[in-house]
Amino acid sequence: MPKSYKLKLVLGGSFNSGKNTVIDNNGNNGSPIGVSFKSVECQVNEEDNYKFIIWDLKDSKRFRFLFPVFCRGACTGLLCFNISNKETFSDLNRWITLFKENVNDIPIILIGIKANLANREVSEEAINNLIAEEDLVYIEHTSLLSLEENLEEIFKKLIITLHPGHTLSHFRLTINKEDEQLIRLKNFFDRCPICKKRIHNNVGLKNIYKNILDPEVLKFKESLIRLVNNIEEIRVDYSNKISLGIPCCECYKKIFD
Repeated sequence: MPKSYKLKLVLGGSFNSGKNTVIDNNGNNGSPIGVSFKSVECQVNEEDNYKFIIWDLKDSKRFRFLFPVFCRGACTGLLCFNISNKETFSDLNRWITLFKENVNDIPIILIGIKANLANREVSEEAINNLIAEEDLVYIEHTSLLSLEENLEEIFKKLIITLHPGHTLSHFRLTINKEDEQLIRLKNFFDRCPICKKRIHNNVGLKNIYKNILDPEVLKFKESLIRLVNNIEEIRVDYSNKISLGIPCCECYKKIFD
């Protein structure tokens, strides 16, 4: 049976650590509350769903007193430093202490950002010593890969860290956005064809669209996409005779009870 998880992550690192390249969050650097948010969804194996809510802590002195509160309830800490900036590495002890003192026994994933390969200031020996001393999981994030490729590596490692021995036979990652085709489907089926009320949370449609294993579901999804793509012709010919859509819960009960 497919499982669904909704998990909180905290993302830390000093101002020059390069952590904005990990989640592409440059537009939120001026957050007025000291934290910004981003979601990442992972579809794993038999359509198990992991939704991670990332709390990106903004490293400003005036917000640091809030960081212990922001850390509560996190399942993992993501911690970044810039391999080309020794100060960002030296600052890691402060962040590690923050995570360990305010969230009990969570894994901490250390991400080394390779922003400038020609100017390395942090040695592999120093990194390995810190990993051993603090029991960290380590990943190097390189600009040679795309944002999505780097994120896939990070979140695959994260899921395996949370669930040791978990085999990832299928993996799909969505970065806080939906495919254009899914948006079209949701917009088309956003109202009940009977009472005309807006359907606010069409979870079933989203699950159908993201299913990549069941052949029958895949056929049904293709039929829905063809329907939406050809809808203008259908509306011209049959607009006065049929009404297309997904009934809301209340209308569904009235029809099928």
